Amino acid sequence: MERIAVAIEDSIKYWKRFKRREYDMTDKSYEFNMNYAVATTAMNIDAKAIVAYTKTGDTPKMVSSFGVECPIFAITQDEITYRQLGLCFGIIPKLFEPQPSIDELLSKGVDKLIEEKFLVKKDKVVVAGGKEILEKYLDNKMSTNAVIGGILEI
Repeated sequence: MERIAVAIEDSIKYWKRFKRREYDMTDKSYEFNMNYAVATTAMNIDAKAIVAYTKTGDTPKMVSSFGVECPIFAITQDEITYRQLGLCFGIIPKLFEPQPSIDELLSKGVDKLIEEKFLVKKDKVVVAGGKEILEKYLDNKMSTNAVIGGILEI
């Protein structure tokens, strides 16, 4: 059964599927647009992975819903979120002790991925973040405030 599952999984061309889907972007939320941009960027640069900081799991779950070809590593400090994300397709959650800043948390996360051989030299990674990164800017005018962290080459 495992051999069949692995063979089928390897034969699916997720980026080809992603390109065929059409979305009417005019009626979508900022969060949807941001996560779509993360998925599109990952495809365009042939990213080895997407690394997302998350407290609630919303960012990696939405990126996963696009059916991206590369794995999504969810870096979190929340054990409940960690456990929930373990059940989601394409998401590999990583749980860390609380850190003084999100930058330090992401740095430890990437270091761990390199140590575990998920990432190697020359790999390109798209970094995305959750709502907590810019929490102080949330107000009544804006319902969401997520960020795209950028592109990292190991």
